Amino acid sequence: MNIDIVLDSHLPQPKLTELGLLAERHGIGTVWNASYLDGRDPFTNMAELAAKSSSISVAPMALNAYEMHPFRIGMALLTLNELAHGRVKTLIGGGGEVVMALGIPFEKRVRHVRECLEIVRGMTSDRPFSYTGELFSIENYDPQWVTAPPPFLYAGANRPQMLRMAAKAADGILMSDLSVTLAKGAIDAVHDRMSEIGRDPAGFRFNNFMAWYVYDDPAEARHEAKRWIGFRALFREYMMREFMSEHEFAVIMQHIPAIYAMAAKDEDSVDGLPDELLDMCVDKLTLAGGVDELDRIIEHLLEYKAIGVTDICIELKKHQEHGIRLLGERVLPAIR
Repeated sequence: MNIDIVLDSHLPQPKLTELGLLAERHGIGTVWNASYLDGRDPFTNMAELAAKSSSISVAPMALNAYEMHPFRIGMALLTLNELAHGRVKTLIGGGGEVVMALGIPFEKRVRHVRECLEIVRGMTSDRPFSYTGELFSIENYDPQWVTAPPPFLYAGANRPQMLRMAAKAADGILMSDLSVTLAKGAIDAVHDRMSEIGRDPAGFRFNNFMAWYVYDDPAEARHEAKRWIGFRALFREYMMREFMSEHEFAVIMQHIPAIYAMAAKDEDSVDGLPDELLDMCVDKLTLAGGVDELDRIIEHLLEYKAIGVTDICIELKKHQEHGIRLLGERVLPAIR
């Protein structure tokens, strides 16, 4: 099993490059950079790392066809991929905070992702390329400057319809915060669909995004994990009900605005919300603890490997250098 890392899109390019090169030296497979509403453009921000690195993959995430036309996504990926000599990956999903901020309705979500994947795949691997879909079209795309092999295309997929689509249209799926049980269900669903359509599963990747708060100071790790817990899967009832009651989930949902607000306020508690519910969410939805708990975290990651997860995508919010070294020196040798 490989380890990827996600670096914050607020980081300036020199720092992103420095951390990316450190990750490369420690055997990390891919550096992902998110596309947030208030963040830097991931394509521009990763250009220096793409040019200066030699083995690590660079990956803007999560792209979507609501806010960016698939043609523009494909062209930007091809350009970055030339700088990286074919080491670009990406995640195409159904959109999030940026789409909401732009006031764009989430209509035909699975079709948006599918047509975006089909157009980007065609642009990057099947030229000259033309496409006519229900939502998007392109005619006779045939750039002469492309030399690198095509980028690897993940679909953001947790749920049945998106999983069925991804089994045909993507090179892999990137799940988000899924437990071992739910991840196994997603992997099985993709394999079942591949069997239905006669697709060879060889080379298909199963990646799971997880937040990492493993610090020298366990109290700081717990504080940061609770502070940012609103950005995990709290709104997904099918995930939350795995480990809490219907009533407990209702209490969480009643406090969602205040839970989100903890991040900006640098707080780890919400008035009226039992701390044990936040602790439960941290324990079930993140990788959190002191360095002395690393063996427990490694055992948990090995559970994912056992059910077919091929890659773990680790978000590093704080102490990134420390996290990269821990992952490269302690975790990676234990899970490969």
